[in-house]
Amino acid sequence: MIGATASPGAAAARKPHPAQWWFGIWDVEKSLWPHGKGRGVTVAVIDTGVQASLPDLSGAVLPGADFQTGGGGDARTDNKSFSDGGHGTRMATLIASRGTGTGLLGVAPEAKILPVVGQSSAAFTKGIRFAADRGAKVINLSQAAPGPCPADMQAAIAHAIRKDAVVVAGAGNDGNGANASNNPANCVGVLAVGAADITPKPWVQTQRQPYVKVAGPGVLASGVSADGTLNFNKAGTSQAAALTSGVVALIRSAHPEWSNREVVRQLVASAKDIGPKGKDDQTGYGFTRPYRIFEGMIPKSTPNPVFEEYDRWAATHKEEADPQNAAGGGARDDKPLTDWTGLFGMLGMLLVVVLAILFALYKTRRSKPAAAGPVGPVPGAPPTFGTGPYPGPGQPPQPGSGAYPSQGMEGRQQSAPPGQRPRFEPPLQEGYPPQTHQDIPQQPPQ
Repeated sequence: MIGATASPGAAAARKPHPAQWWFGIWDVEKSLWPHGKGRGVTVAVIDTGVQASLPDLSGAVLPGADFQTGGGGDARTDNKSFSDGGHGTRMATLIASRGTGTGLLGVAPEAKILPVVGQSSAAFTKGIRFAADRGAKVINLSQAAPGPCPADMQAAIAHAIRKDAVVVAGAGNDGNGANASNNPANCVGVLAVGAADITPKPWVQTQRQPYVKVAGPGVLASGVSADGTLNFNKAGTSQAAALTSGVVALIRSAHPEWSNREVVRQLVASAKDIGPKGKDDQTGYGFTRPYRIFEGMIPKSTPNPVFEEYDRWAATHKEEADPQNAAGGGARDDKPLTDWTGLFGMLGMLLVVVLAILFALYKTRRSKPAAAGPVGPVPGAPPTFGTGPYPGPGQPPQPGSGAYPSQGMEGRQQSAPPGQRPRFEPPLQEGYPPQTHQDIPQQPPQ
């Protein structure tokens, strides 16, 4: 029984709202939840904030951060001025609603939500780093802004990937219009999600871009708004990304030993082709079927296009991909900054030469008759032995000042020449409006 593996109490008996059609097509209750409901996984929602006071989110929302307004705060209040009624809250409830208010259940109802207010390129970038540094294993960006991936955002995504996070983003909602290339979906290493309907077929407005990797439920889908109301007559890749993030949380909960790479590989491999034959620009490799992952139906060593693209980028952008190991800001050749073995070998050879010279001088001086005069060293002469404060016979001579070469590292810590880097467009201006907060109203089927 499912109840035997679910959390104790009334929550174990809760059923999804009848309008949550994705529970049926994904077979969430029978094929996914017996393996876990997201417990132990934190999902960051970088959006408008999350209304933590809603009954549906009771105990689900952690203190977060506001990187947009500059007013501080923990992002546990949805800033409704950014969206139509609380976009961030709707995404958070699709992911992790407990079903204790409206009856809507999140795909991962035992996951935690880390809310982040971010409505600009700079805020997205800070939010991604913040989420990764606080242990979020899934970072959801149901956001899209026209333009290439800014370099600082790409570096933040690389940071999140090093922290073992899966970054999920909506592809965009104007595929039947301007069809812009949107960030953060077009950043490498991001699982970019298109939207599909219940049939499932591609949603007419989902973006048509080569960065799209998979599709998820995005039509007649919504969550709980910040005022506690619920309706399902909306569509967008925002919802598709949020629901996919919920699935990723389930996978990570059931398989904590899997890396972000393995999670993404299996999710992409689970997809069913629903568009033109093969990979297409609306739904990528197809509509995800997470039950295949939990039933062990994914072959080993299937391709991982998300991380293959990331690895190709990382190979030529070592400073951004792994700045701690980059040599002085340039490309790294996998050698230490200082070749200590070679250095000590060179110093050892110099020491042998110097000692040989000093010994030759000593033998020369000993072979000459000593001049009459006071006992002790002659000013300016090399040291003699057995007199004054100097060592006796058989003890090594003490080098005079300047006898040894400088041990400074000049010339050995220079940066490697910077590699060829692609031209990134300048970052978008602070305050640009994301595109996907205005979910598209949909008419329910007659």
